[in-house]
Amino acid sequence: MTYMIGPNPTALNVYNNLGVHQRDAATALAKVSSGSEAAGGVNVAAAGVAATRQGHLQGTLNNISIAQTSLNQLMVIDTAYAEMAAIAQKGIEVGSRASDSGADTSAIFDQLDALAAALVSIDANTEYAGSAAVATITAAIGVGNLVATHAAMDFSNGGDFFGAAGAVVASEFTAALAEIVDGRAENAAYIAAFQSTLQVLNSTAANELAAISQVENTDIAKEMMNLTAANIMTEAATAMLAQAMQMPNSVLKLLQ
Repeated sequence: MTYMIGPNPTALNVYNNLGVHQRDAATALAKVSSGSEAAGGVNVAAAGVAATRQGHLQGTLNNISIAQTSLNQLMVIDTAYAEMAAIAQKGIEVGSRASDSGADTSAIFDQLDALAAALVSIDANTEYAGSAAVATITAAIGVGNLVATHAAMDFSNGGDFFGAAGAVVASEFTAALAEIVDGRAENAAYIAAFQSTLQVLNSTAANELAAISQVENTDIAKEMMNLTAANIMTEAATAMLAQAMQMPNSVLKLLQ
């Protein structure tokens, strides 16, 4: 066995290895205690990737909000169409009585005028978020726009159906009902499109959240194994360092 007087390279090497094991143990402990893959400043790239994906997720959540708001407006429009269809059907029913024997035609036509006014009011005055509900909806989602275009219905004086007060006839409600049904069918298609878009966006958000978790959150089981291994190696290196430090003492004893 070679005895050296001066620097103790064996002890220095063991000491360096001890530092490596202590560093590994500290890193694993930081990750386990915080749950973050970037804890301890080791995996900084994970934090950067997570921050970028967080930005993407916020964009997706914003698109979800836009799509949901537009869908809510479409549902209001559907309700308006349903009520207008009910009024038009009532107009057809009331108008059919005008030819009955002894019918009070004056009262019937007054009722038709009132029903026509109700149709005009719902079509013109239904609002959503302070604006006309039955209107073109442009939702800026992702790289493009999702558009729902509603053709204006003309129930007003001088329009296709209802003329001046007292001039409304039952047949005009049949024509009005046909247009209302067409408008509601088109609106139903828009509802389906926005619901599908919302479903895709919700799926995108869920997967983006999972992707963030994969790079941001630490694997507790793996880091616990790393911590255990580092602690074992630290204890072994500490014992070896103690032995290495005793080597110069052997030489001193020989010289005594």
